[in-house]
Amino acid sequence: MVTRLISAGVGIALALVVLFLHHTVLFPIAVGIVAAVGVFELYRALHLQRYPVSFCAGMLYALVMPSMAVGSLAKFRMLLTVACVIVVLVDYIRHKTKMAARSFFCLITGMFLIPNALASAVVLNFSHEKHGVIYVVLALMGAWIADSGAYFAGRFFGRRKLCPEVSPKKTIEGFIGGIVCNVVVFLIFNMVYAAIMKHQGTPITYSVFSTALLAMACAVLGTVGDLSASVLKRQLEIKDYGTIMPGHGGVLDRFDSVLLVLPFFSAYITAVGLFHT
Repeated sequence: MVTRLISAGVGIALALVVLFLHHTVLFPIAVGIVAAVGVFELYRALHLQRYPVSFCAGMLYALVMPSMAVGSLAKFRMLLTVACVIVVLVDYIRHKTKMAARSFFCLITGMFLIPNALASAVVLNFSHEKHGVIYVVLALMGAWIADSGAYFAGRFFGRRKLCPEVSPKKTIEGFIGGIVCNVVVFLIFNMVYAAIMKHQGTPITYSVFSTALLAMACAVLGTVGDLSASVLKRQLEIKDYGTIMPGHGGVLDRFDSVLLVLPFFSAYITAVGLFHT
């Protein structure tokens, strides 16, 4: 428990530093590093390091792509994508007798899924001068608060298993508790943020219904991402994807629930919005 707390404290401190410097180039670089570590962990778990050319292409894409999500470099994003896909395809042809179709598709899927999902944080951050970083915080909260709420609700009220073959500790009561916790935290957060903005002379409004709906969707999607990652770990017969965070596992073990929440949150903000002046 002490190791988990220390590791969590260090992680939170680093996250706060990155969020504090969200308006600088450090933010997309930090997201790129997280994405690259995530791709590395997935590739290693799938034993794809035996294809070093494709392995490096996936790592490069993960590291660079978040910095190309917005801004002047965005026009080169498709060029990077096509180049990395070509590298993997040529490597697939070169290893035609050794690289199975499963390995090829895992290389491509890992390359695109993790970096593009996490790059949504960059898109959110720069989507609005004032609210951007708040969107990022809310999206991350949407995944992690629900997970924490589900854990405690499950410990106190859990009776019926949600998906025992995949995650024996998750319960239906915990799942519902996580959703409720998300709604409450989102509403309180938005209420406090609106009060701060009003005090600063920039009053904003938000829909309680839209906030609650967004919170519920994030809780559900976070659980789906978490369970999906757990299924893969069970099929690969591994406990964690990595050891970079002692007591917590690897980057993917902490960000699996975020991989669906971030892109959904970004799409929701683009289509519906959240704060209005």
